[in-house]
Amino acid sequence: MRSVDEGTPVDEAGGSATAPWRALEAAVAAFVLVAACAVIVYAVWSRNRGFEITDEAYYLLLAIHPAETRFYISAQQWATAPIWQLTGSLASFRMAGLVLLAGSAAVLGMGALAAARGLATPGRPPMSGRVAVIGGAVVCALLYAITINVSPSYNLLASAGAYLALGLVLLAGGKTSTVSRTALFGVAGVALAVEFVCKPSSGVATFVLVAVAVLWLDRSGGRKTVALATVVAGGSLGLAALLFSQSTPGEAVQAFSGGMALFRMVQSEPIFTRLARYAIEFGGYAADAMRANVFLIVAVLVYLIRTSRVTIALVIAAVGQTLLATRYFEYGMPQYIEYMQRALVFLALMLAVLWQAMPVRFRGLISVLALLPYTVAMGTGNALFGQVIISLASWGALMALAAYARPSASRDAAVPMAILVGFVALTSAQILVYKAKIPYNLNERMDRQSFPATIGPLGRVKVDAETVRFMQQVDAAVAKCRIAPGAPFLGLYNVPGLALALNAVPIDTPWLNNVAQADAVLSSNEAIVGNAVLAIRLNADASLPPLPVALKGFSANFEHCGDAVFPHEQQKIQIWSGLSRR
Repeated sequence: MRSVDEGTPVDEAGGSATAPWRALEAAVAAFVLVAACAVIVYAVWSRNRGFEITDEAYYLLLAIHPAETRFYISAQQWATAPIWQLTGSLASFRMAGLVLLAGSAAVLGMGALAAARGLATPGRPPMSGRVAVIGGAVVCALLYAITINVSPSYNLLASAGAYLALGLVLLAGGKTSTVSRTALFGVAGVALAVEFVCKPSSGVATFVLVAVAVLWLDRSGGRKTVALATVVAGGSLGLAALLFSQSTPGEAVQAFSGGMALFRMVQSEPIFTRLARYAIEFGGYAADAMRANVFLIVAVLVYLIRTSRVTIALVIAAVGQTLLATRYFEYGMPQYIEYMQRALVFLALMLAVLWQAMPVRFRGLISVLALLPYTVAMGTGNALFGQVIISLASWGALMALAAYARPSASRDAAVPMAILVGFVALTSAQILVYKAKIPYNLNERMDRQSFPATIGPLGRVKVDAETVRFMQQVDAAVAKCRIAPGAPFLGLYNVPGLALALNAVPIDTPWLNNVAQADAVLSSNEAIVGNAVLAIRLNADASLPPLPVALKGFSANFEHCGDAVFPHEQQKIQIWSGLSRR
């Protein structure tokens, strides 16, 4: 039998704790802790490296110039603007994102542990298990860093908000003090408000999952009602605070209306069509995952049929083969899909080994942790199967919790620990190899982003040699046309980062993707056009892209300040300044 107080396996013949299993658990926990420290060190090291001019530049501009943004579908700037005001540089802003991700993941891990103690669990995880649960959550949270650097943005804050909300709700379930419970549920509501503001579809989906967790935690109907009401009240107060600190209800409605109009110009997929696509894609990717990992799946099935040293060794060998077969130097969605296929198989096999012996209510906790990444990813235009890679902290907590709180009926520790080690090794390797990979929308590996450059409001940033030349070209254009900081900016198209390089302020929205969007923005800003700085990304044949009506024949009213070539895809960008600025 398992000792409930100690939370460690016991020898059924003699009743004493089995030292080999205890040593194995300690060794695996040490491995997870080292992995967590390693990925944190990587994120700190990369905090001031790399400058890209699309996605992250958009997030930065929203945080730096929230009042000037009049069209948006995510009010992320309500949450990110205060963070920028506190940090004031790119490196510090990214550090704030790292702290939010790792800190909220740690809270989620602690919440999962608290909830496990309050359930009819197989046993309380030992100290090594607690370290592994929190460390695993942190490792998986920082998978975000393989998609883009950790600047606070709608995706990062949606993930952190979900982790914090669920973690606090799980922590509250173990409290007897009314004051403590109320505070934890209220702050969980605030975290959900941040998630909703940044990504409304995620906020709604996560609230439903959190409500399920609240209803499952408390057996008393009255306590459930009060708990849910407190979460809703906290969310309402948080939403009001975010809104009134940065805008007004009327301005927000107008901004969302205008933002949705611009959004529909690039994405028009109906909601139910998107949900159906999610299901079809998930089924296809899951089937591919089974085919690609058949050796590991068969090895675990053989172990479940007949447990022996030979079948345990077979599972360990299969885990090793899976790690060696992974293509760590893939890029973009193909990398995310392959990782998620292997991660899903590891998760399914861990549950296959342990599920039958888990108490029913413990299965509920495991199910909530398994579903959380999908609530955060809900609404994405990408494949849902791969998008969850940005919000996977709960899987790290789940895997460690299952491995360390395993029932005595689950035979032994070797196979669950092997699966956990394989999962953590696979995940941390995905992050750590990024030092030698080319980051998102850049042209050189991260370890070659080593030359200092001063970039507008971002301060000193380490970039590659070609980006240094790009900034020299931009600075020459600024000097030629005497472009002053804070000039109105229009980027045509998909070049919001030029506003940062020029230290300019976008007109109404930082990101324009096409001429229809530009026409919509300029229709109410024609008087400003003559004062604006233009950054025009040329076509591959060096011709001008389609221009908005307000800029037809623009060369007569603008001075050509110079050209700059951004190294990623050798994007040639012309910089022009309105003559009426003189």
